[in-house]
Amino acid sequence: MSALAEALAPLYRAYLRRLDEMAARIGDDAALREPLLRDDAQHPLRNESGFATRFDVADARSGETFEVHGAHPDEPAAREVAVGRLAFRLQPGNWEELTVRCVFAEPPAAEAAAALAELVHAWAVLAAHAGFAGGSAPSTASTGASRWSGRLHSVTVRPQSVEIIASLDLGTCPPVALDALADALVAFDGEVAPLARVVVGGTSNEDS
Repeated sequence: MSALAEALAPLYRAYLRRLDEMAARIGDDAALREPLLRDDAQHPLRNESGFATRFDVADARSGETFEVHGAHPDEPAAREVAVGRLAFRLQPGNWEELTVRCVFAEPPAAEAAAALAELVHAWAVLAAHAGFAGGSAPSTASTGASRWSGRLHSVTVRPQSVEIIASLDLGTCPPVALDALADALVAFDGEVAPLARVVVGGTSNEDS
């Protein structure tokens, strides 16, 4: 794994631990892992971000669903990682509700802002379809990652001033997925419009 994936791995492991604890409380025989919400015709229902609604865990006996949220932000293994010439600043956060802020070096043209938002959304669509599930996850045996789908659950992407802000529920998508996003952002920085930095974690209104 890259330095970026390694630095974010503690957030991923903490989320998987919360999922496993919830599944254990339900019981392995009854726990449904990351089931889709479906209508009467068994078609997946989509959430407000356009992604199929996927619960963290459900009880097959009662139909009750559960969403797992950390009680406090988890600490990354490092606070800054460079990918190419692009700096990634890492702040405490939770894998299931992670903010990624792509900060332009200067006010972007509308076309550049739209292109960056499209890039992030396209990456999230691939992640939601388990496009990175086959990537190496940190300590897979010890985290129990193989019991989960490896899918991102949802994303919203919006422009704000000189930033494109993505609010991610990464679900069980492994940290190596962020390597692919980082590589794409480095290419964007070099070919489309310069980026000052990328901030992962924290909240959308914190100082950059």
